[in-house]
Amino acid sequence: MGYSQAQKAESRQRVLDTAARQIREHGLEALGVADCMRSAGLTHGAFYGHFSSRDALIIAALEQAMTRGQKRVISRAADAAEHSKTPFEAIVDAYLHPAHADNPGTGCALCALAGDAVHATADVKALYTTHLRRLADQLTQAAGGGNESGSESGDESGSEALGLGVAATIVGAITLARAVDDHELALSILTAAHALVMKQDGTAQQ
Repeated sequence: MGYSQAQKAESRQRVLDTAARQIREHGLEALGVADCMRSAGLTHGAFYGHFSSRDALIIAALEQAMTRGQKRVISRAADAAEHSKTPFEAIVDAYLHPAHADNPGTGCALCALAGDAVHATADVKALYTTHLRRLADQLTQAAGGGNESGSESGDESGSEALGLGVAATIVGAITLARAVDDHELALSILTAAHALVMKQDGTAQQ
C-alpha cells in the first residue's frame, strides 16, 4: 500500500511538471490532457485518478509553477551577498537574464500567462493576482522597503507602488523580449528595463 501511494504521488508530480512546462511554453488553451499524460509517460485513462478535470490540473500546475518561482526569488535574495550583489540586484539580474527570456518553459509563469490571464477563468485570475502581489512584495522588501513619498494613487503606499512598478516592468520586459523577432531588440529591451529598475534599489547606497 505504501509503495502504491508513493508511486501515485510520483506519477501525479510528473503530470504537474509536464503541465506546468507546457502551459508556460504554449499557453493555457494549448494544454491537452491526452498529450500532457503521454508526455508524462502515463495513459490518458489514468488522468482522473489524479485530477477531477482539466481546469483542476491547470490550477494545480500553475500553483506549483508560481510557488517555485517565488522560492527562486527568495533564494536569489538570500544568496546575493555570496555574489557581491544586493538582494534586489540579484533578483533583477536573474529575472532579466536572456536565459529567462529564451526558456519560458522553466521561467516565471507570470510572464508566460500575461496575455492568457486576460481571458482566463476566475480561479486562474485569482491565482495570477495573488502571485503578482507576492512578487511585488518581494521586490519591495529587496529594494529596502521603499523610502520614497507615498503614492498619489490613493490607497497604496509608496513602497507598494515601488514593488508593483518594478514587477510590471520586469514582467513586461520578458513578455516583450519573447514577442519580438529581433534578437538584438530583445536584448535591448532587457538591458533598458534592467537600467530603469535598478534605480529603485534603495539598499545600494546603504
